[in-house]
Amino acid sequence: MEKQERLFYKTIYCIDSNSLINITRYPGYPRELFPSIWNKLENMVNESELISQVEVFRELKRKEDKILEWCKQNKNMFKDINERQIKEVKNVKTKYNPNYWEMKTNDKSGHWADPWLISLSICEKTNTATIIIVTDEKNAENHIPYIANYFNIRCLNLIGFFKNIGIKC
Repeated sequence: MEKQERLFYKTIYCIDSNSLINITRYPGYPRELFPSIWNKLENMVNESELISQVEVFRELKRKEDKILEWCKQNKNMFKDINERQIKEVKNVKTKYNPNYWEMKTNDKSGHWADPWLISLSICEKTNTATIIIVTDEKNAENHIPYIANYFNIRCLNLIGFFKNIGIKC
């Protein structure tokens, strides 16, 4: 990497629906008690350092709640599916157990964002940016950390993400 590239090198966090949900639920981090978290997240969205996939937004739309309201106000963080992602999701599919893939893609309950989130992460990785997926899924077969590992994409859980971005309450 050249010297000039390193000056502009940044980390982009690609966040999963479960981590967004966990910010506000069980018990969550209410804005009135943890304003530093919410201010940091909004600044990161504005700087394109916190992104997600439109399929994550669709998953969140299953329940009208505080995190959905916040996501609607920060909708620019959700990236649409594009041709590069479509190409990459085909590669991502090969890392899943075929039976699991069929079950998830044929599930009538709604959208399945996981392969699209991984695909987005692969596409956003550049010479000047590293991508870290934020997910509270376990590193087990057919889960985001397990699949992302095939593509050298690092994953952090929500607390690890907070540590990484320097959240202090």
